[in-house]
Parts: sequence; C-alpha cells; structure tokens
Amino acid sequence: MLILLTFPGGPDQPSHSPFCLKAMCLLQMSGHPWQPKFLGTPSKMPHGRLPVLKTTDRLIADTHHIQAWLEAQGADFNPGLDAADMARSHTLIRMVEENLRCGLVHDRWLRNDCWTHYRAVFFGDVPRPLRGLISNMVRRKVRQGLTAHGIAQFSEDDRLDRLRRDIAAVATALGDQLFLFGDTPTAADAAILPVLDMIRTLPCDTGLRRLVQQNTALCTYADRARAVLYPS
Repeated sequence: MLILLTFPGGPDQPSHSPFCLKAMCLLQMSGHPWQPKFLGTPSKMPHGRLPVLKTTDRLIADTHHIQAWLEAQGADFNPGLDAADMARSHTLIRMVEENLRCGLVHDRWLRNDCWTHYRAVFFGDVPRPLRGLISNMVRRKVRQGLTAHGIAQFSEDDRLDRLRRDIAAVATALGDQLFLFGDTPTAADAAILPVLDMIRTLPCDTGLRRLVQQNTALCTYADRARAVLYPS
C-alpha cells in the first residue's frame, strides 16, 4: 500500500497544507490504495518538505513528481483534455499555486488575528518553553519568503486587487461546469480546490476570505469537489 507522508489537518481539512491535500486528492483520483502517515516536521524528508509519497522502493517528494509517478502507473488525471485544455490547466495551476496560495499563506502567517489561531494549530506539539521561540523563527522565515515573492510588500488594497483577478480567472474557467474542465475532476481540481477551500475557511475575517465566500459559484464548486476528491 502507498503511504503518504503528510502534515496533519483538523476537523474541516484532512491536512492544513494545500500541497499535502493536493497529493491526497491525486491519490483518491488514481484509485490506488493508500493511507496517510502524519508528521509534525519534514526535517528528515527529501528537500525538507512534505508531502512525500512512500512506495515499495522509494520516497517521492513534491506533488509534481508524485503526480508523474502515479501517471506512470496508469493514472489519467486529465481525461479528455486536448493540448489547448492542457495548456489552460497548466496555467491555472501555476497561477493558483504560485500566487493565490501565497495570499492564503500571507493571511495565515502575517495577520495577527489569524496567526494566533495557526500558531496554536501548527506548533501545539512543541514543548511550551520552546514554542514561542520556534514559532517566531518560522514566522520570520515565512515573512522573508513572502517579501521575496513580493506579496508581503503590497498594501492590503493592492494585494487584494491582484488576488481578486486570480479568483475571477478561476471562476471564469469554471463557468457553469461541474468541475474546471467538465463533468469529471482533473489535475486542475486537485490543485486548485485545496487553496480555494482553505481560503474560504480561514478562521478570521479577511478581505481574501470575503472575495471567495462572496463568489457563490466557487463555493458551490468547492462543496461539490470536496465531496468527490477529499478522503473520508
């Protein structure tokens, strides 16, 4: 059986990491039997990150490589898509993973109201004498990464204007379809659903959360896709 080494989640999310949840969705779609193994730290994993897929003979890091390995075993994550559809799928995935996801990370880690919640969630198992030191150190690294990306340098209005365009692009691509490319979930749904779902369920009222929650079509899509793609 395949083992997915992953960050844990909570009552509403199988994992708090959108990439770990993407890997879970891909495994659900692949039809392979699998089970999660939850880790608190990825320090001993390849690249020092999660998710990692454990097969009978190797550790496969990064969702891109996990997807490629599953496809080599016969999984088809893009049934019926032609070359133009594949190009659109690639573009949507990159937009969401490289930009909209950073909006999610920004609100989780850099907004003090959200950070209070996530500090307890992400670092609850760290011994209390070290919890503040370690959580603040990791938070500084996240801030540095988001500053290098650019999203942490923008004003709130500028940041939301940029992220609004990403959300609108996803909504336009969805249209009145069940999933992003028709009646069947594809790799794009596995990548984009976790980010949208985690934004709309942020524990504090943020401008980004409101942008997603106010889009009825995307929320209905997220409910529908969760029922199909998330592990029980």
